[in-house]
Amino acid sequence: MNEKLIQTINELEIKKAPEEQPLEAALNQYTKKQLAHFIERFDLDIAKSWKKAEIIEALIEWMESAQSELLESNEDLKAFYLNKVVNAKEPLEINDDLSDKEQERVLSLIEHGLVFNADGQLWAPKAADKTADTESDKPVDSGESSEETTSQEKPAETEKPKPRKKQRQQASATSLTPEERIAREKKMRLKYFKTQAKKNKKKR
Repeated sequence: MNEKLIQTINELEIKKAPEEQPLEAALNQYTKKQLAHFIERFDLDIAKSWKKAEIIEALIEWMESAQSELLESNEDLKAFYLNKVVNAKEPLEINDDLSDKEQERVLSLIEHGLVFNADGQLWAPKAADKTADTESDKPVDSGESSEETTSQEKPAETEKPKPRKKQRQQASATSLTPEERIAREKKMRLKYFKTQAKKNKKKR
């Protein structure tokens, strides 16, 4: 079990932490093969045949909702994340010295885009730090109430748990015929492009 966990963590390694800190910049460091791991692992409504940029955009949408749900539902993982990543003085080294439990936690954080294995060290993108701020209201005891209030003043973060619903519907997709699956993927892609077109219009 230990070897399998560390092997998966190493397979999801990026060569170096990106100079920019957004989640998108970090996901861009992955190859399409690495990105496929996330799609398969969580049976996401994302076609591997999509362009890399399209896959990344869909993954960001899913990750931003999944991150808060993950930290809310797992206090041990949240404590590990805050202590070993967010508030750590030095980046955590990824090696065989990590216990099975630590490796499980590291892999879970990587698979939700909260941290990245950047050249053998844990690195967190800026978007993930915001998630930690909003989720760390209860465990922070060291008088950091000012940070808590500022994190609560971010209404944009509360609008994100929508994409998760798409993923839950995916369970029924495994029983579809190949023809139905292709039609479903086409429908999803068309919906994606319509959303993109609306976003682009708003920007203009």
